[in-house]
Amino acid sequence: MDEHSIGQRAIAEAIGTGLLVFIGAGSVPAIILLESGSKAPFSGADLGFIAVAFGLIVTAMIYTIGKVSGCHINPAVTFALALTKRFPWRELPTYWAAQVAGAIAGAFAIWASFGSRATDLGYGFGVVNFDRSVTSWGSAMFIEALGTAILMFTVLGIVDTRSPEGWAGLIIGLVVIAIIITVGPVTNASINPARQLGPLFVQTINGSDAHNWIKAFGAYIPANLIGAGLAAFVYDLVATPRIVKRPIQQSVTEPDRALAGDDLNPSAY
Repeated sequence: MDEHSIGQRAIAEAIGTGLLVFIGAGSVPAIILLESGSKAPFSGADLGFIAVAFGLIVTAMIYTIGKVSGCHINPAVTFALALTKRFPWRELPTYWAAQVAGAIAGAFAIWASFGSRATDLGYGFGVVNFDRSVTSWGSAMFIEALGTAILMFTVLGIVDTRSPEGWAGLIIGLVVIAIIITVGPVTNASINPARQLGPLFVQTINGSDAHNWIKAFGAYIPANLIGAGLAAFVYDLVATPRIVKRPIQQSVTEPDRALAGDDLNPSAY
C-alpha cells in the first residue's frame, strides 16, 4: 500500500464500497421490480439465466481468443483502452468494425436458429430497450454508463500485473453477471455498443417491431463509451498502474505452456 497515497486509498475504498452497495443492495429493487408485475419481458429467474449465459460466454472467449486479440469484444472497452494509451488508435476502427460485424453475424445466427419464433417472441433477437413511461432518458444513460464503467474498472484491475495472473476470464465473467442482474431490469443491460447494434440491425432487417434507433445512438452507445472512458481514467488515478503502454492481449492470457514444454523437450518435434 505504500506506493499509493492516502488520498488514492480513500478514493479506492469509496469506489469499492459504493459499487458494493449499488450492485449488492441495488439487486433488491431490481428483482422486486421484475416480480411486481411491471410488464418486464422476463422474470427474476429469467434474468439470472440470461446473466449467467453472458458471463459464461465472456469467460470462455477471454480464455479462448484473449491470446489473439485481447478479447475486447466490446467497442466501449476498445475505446477506453485507446483513450488511456493501452491500445493504438490506428487499430480502433478495425476492432470496432470487426466487433459490430461479429454482433450482426451472431444476431443472424439467432434468426437462423430460431426462425420466426425469434420474431414472435418480440425480444427474441435480444434487442435491448427501456420503457420511457417508467425510465427517463437520463436514468437509462446513467445506469448504462455506470454498468459499463464497472465492467471497465474491473477489466483494468484484473489485467494489472500486480493482480493475480490467470483469473481475468473468471473475474470479468462474474462481474458481467453481477452488472446484468442489477442493470437488466432498467435497460436490459447493453453495456456494449456492438451487442446493442447487432440484434437491432437484424431485427430491423427482419421487418418486425424494430426498436427505436434513436435510443441506440442517443442513449446506449454514448453512455457506454463515456462510462468506459471515465472508468479508465479513474482507475489510472487511483491505482497508478505501471502497464499503461502494455498491450492488453499480453495481460488477459497466460504464456503458451505447450510451446514452453516443447522448448524444454526437443524430442517433441
